[in-house]
Amino acid sequence: MHVLLALCSLLLPCCSASQQAWRSNADSNEVLFTIQGKFSLLEVDNLQNIYLLDERNELVKYTADGREQFRYPNSTLGTIASVDASNPLLLLVFFPAYQNVLLLDRTLSPAGQFNLFRAGLLEASAVALASDNHLWVFDAVDFRLKKLDRSGEVMLQSADLSLALGKQIRPTAMREYQQLVYVNDPTEGILVFDVFGKYLKTLPLKEVQDFHFIEGEMRYLQKGQLHAFDLLSLQDRLVQLPAAIKQPKMVRTTGDRLFVLDAAGLSAYRL
Repeated sequence: MHVLLALCSLLLPCCSASQQAWRSNADSNEVLFTIQGKFSLLEVDNLQNIYLLDERNELVKYTADGREQFRYPNSTLGTIASVDASNPLLLLVFFPAYQNVLLLDRTLSPAGQFNLFRAGLLEASAVALASDNHLWVFDAVDFRLKKLDRSGEVMLQSADLSLALGKQIRPTAMREYQQLVYVNDPTEGILVFDVFGKYLKTLPLKEVQDFHFIEGEMRYLQKGQLHAFDLLSLQDRLVQLPAAIKQPKMVRTTGDRLFVLDAAGLSAYRL
């Protein structure tokens, strides 16, 4: 009887998480766990905390083993377009409709805010957290990469890229990594800037759906395939995904984990 009670107490937490399906991890193609649901966005920080945006526009944080921790229910700032989890203690959340950028702490409680309208930016198309916790933003009106401080003042900015490149660009995402800023325009490629806002080059990686960085590589999703682009050698290779993955929407690799978001929800694998 005592053994039975002890067994039930161990199983109870798993049973209460009704949206999670737990499976064996016998080999590298076996799912560690899944979180079922309709999610439009996935991010993972370097502590392997998972962030998912659900169909109610709520941002949900899960532990590395898929257990829900915190929620940020948003009802006033519009749809969340992107999340930057490069700093696990300070999450950046972008609301383009109202040109607002919110900073959340590790419990998904508000910790700061950038109102881009007040800063004079009328059409920011992409934002990212800088390593000093200031804000990178691409201004789609004057085609400049800008860095803002917490008061909304422009600290530095690039030249007009429409003149430098001879064309207008429309970035959809950006990230700072190892003292460089990477800006994705799916039709043109990945534009690279230094931390002073100087344009350096364009990586010829087009139709990139999504990208992240790990161990000197840019991992990016293109036409449903995961690529690894070595930032030093500039060599590109395909990364084999588990056979069960057919149409990934977003992919993250960190530590010994692979996280894949598709129409059914999130699946986590051991690398």
